[in-house]
Amino acid sequence: MVVAVAVLALLVAVGSAAVSWRALDQAQTARDIASARQPVGSTGTGPVADPPSTSGAADPAQTTASPEEPPRSPGTPPALNEQTVYEPEYENQSLTLKPTDCFKEMEVDLDEPRANVGSNSTEMALNAGCPGAPFIKLANGVEGSEAATAGMKPAECNNSIRSAPIASEAEVPLRKGSWLCIRTNYAAAREQRDRWRVVLLEVVAISNDRTTVIRVTAWNIPED
Repeated sequence: MVVAVAVLALLVAVGSAAVSWRALDQAQTARDIASARQPVGSTGTGPVADPPSTSGAADPAQTTASPEEPPRSPGTPPALNEQTVYEPEYENQSLTLKPTDCFKEMEVDLDEPRANVGSNSTEMALNAGCPGAPFIKLANGVEGSEAATAGMKPAECNNSIRSAPIASEAEVPLRKGSWLCIRTNYAAAREQRDRWRVVLLEVVAISNDRTTVIRVTAWNIPED
């Protein structure tokens, strides 16, 4: 009888140990599965925090303001560059210039264009040039260049005036087939409520009596 009781107690103990081992094995298996499902880099101690939001951060491209050009001083002509847009004023207008004698000049207004006008509204004056060739002199504030060719555009003329200007008070001899770039006086144009202009001038003919025929094309220069 005592032996039977001892055997029964041993069987109960073995069964309890088997149940405990089975429960421990299931717990280990569940832990391994949970570890395998966690994101890479997670410590498993809590939820993975979202990365910090950058929606409120300032965009350097938006916060960096482009520097503004300083305003032009009154009476200062606008800067001219390759982006300047010129407006045609007139094209291939012919003028015949003939001073009355070798000691006279004929004034030329290139804004209209018109010859034999008063000296207060002219861009140049033609001198018969006796005994040499006829020549022109540009008025004060008028700029020009002899580095001109047929078909030049206003931007090209302005570049020629900048890089190869006619000296102040210079006498420019004329010859058939030559070209000139001329830019009118900005201050005078504003005073007369007129437009600032650039002009391409061609010397078409020079006769024996020094009569000179020119052909001119002009463009308005924008104020801004």
